[in-house]
Amino acid sequence: MTSQKPKSRREPIRDLRRHPEPYVTVGELADYWLVSRKQIYKQIEAGTLHAIKLGPRLLRISTLEAMSFERIANMKPPARDEASRNRIDDTHLRRR
Repeated sequence: MTSQKPKSRREPIRDLRRHPEPYVTVGELADYWLVSRKQIYKQIEAGTLHAIKLGPRLLRISTLEAMSFERIANMKPPARDEASRNRIDDTHLRRR
């Protein structure tokens, strides 16, 4: 029996201001802002959201940059109450 190293699973963003990680992924940010990944990529391509390219398909956005983008774009973080979280989770489970 070989011991497999468990994959580290990052916690979803609940609040950018309290997020412990210095960088976020495109997918994490899209989930947090309730938009598609494509919308995040469009903002990066337009230069309105700055990202760091770590490889041919690997981008990271500074958590501080994401907070700045929210402020400049006058975005309100989505409501994260228990009812909406459960509704999203239930929908996600039904699709499988």
